[in-house]
Amino acid sequence: MRKGLAVAAREMLREVSRLIEKSRRPLFLTSAGMSADSNIPTFRDKDGYWKNFPPFKEKNLEAQDLASPWAFRNELPHAWAFYEWRRRNARANQPHEGYRVINKWLRRRDGFIHTTNTDGLHLRSGCRDDRILEVHGSMWRLQCLDVCTREFWEEHSVPLCDLDTATMTASNYPACKNCRGIARPHILMFGDGEYSGHPAQEKSFARFAQEPPDLAVLVGSSGAVPTNDYIALHFMERGTPVVNINPTSSGNRIVNTEYFLEMKGEAAFVELERIAGDDDGDEELRRR
Repeated sequence: MRKGLAVAAREMLREVSRLIEKSRRPLFLTSAGMSADSNIPTFRDKDGYWKNFPPFKEKNLEAQDLASPWAFRNELPHAWAFYEWRRRNARANQPHEGYRVINKWLRRRDGFIHTTNTDGLHLRSGCRDDRILEVHGSMWRLQCLDVCTREFWEEHSVPLCDLDTATMTASNYPACKNCRGIARPHILMFGDGEYSGHPAQEKSFARFAQEPPDLAVLVGSSGAVPTNDYIALHFMERGTPVVNINPTSSGNRIVNTEYFLEMKGEAAFVELERIAGDDDGDEELRRR
């Protein structure tokens, strides 16, 4: 049985590799599982979250509580501590090999990346600015907490705040460039009507989406925030093949595509690149 499953998985990898090689306008839909291979916590595992942040457990503050405008107005030291910790964690880790593989494929194609991740790893890996929509924003940009203007700005300083990890409280918060009030991350948070958006990225995606992609690759969606799942489903219902890469079978529940790779993102992309290389070598031998 196991041998049969292994053969089926290998054949699925080859089929997906062929789809990618044929594609000229692929859309990569990346979610939290893509970042997890670079040691970026997803915060969907409550036990793991409490283990990382025991002071939040004592106050019963969950991730969605802290990732909100409410927290920045009512629990400011904890809210900025949460994001400062995440910025430091992201800076301490690197984009994994899967990011390089995607970038390599996009250099030869008119493709695009639509990501719900806010860690900035795609741009750090070398993705072009006009090939990505960080639909939930980025922790490497800031905006005014009081929205004195819709302006946002880049801020890559680490550390940005002072952080007491024993109490998970921050101090010396970043200031708005305009009114000198307190700044907040340029991230679409829970219950957030004040996120200022990123018009340039949004226009780039709108231009790309004027013509349907010829392939959609959904990566690492938990289904808890199914933004990318429903985009993939939208295009699949209009005839676009959808590849889903996810280490758990429940990750295919919404899209339910036949092209499902039950793998982590990094391992899948590295293996797909290897298979494409082997196929290129076989083709070269056949031509001789």
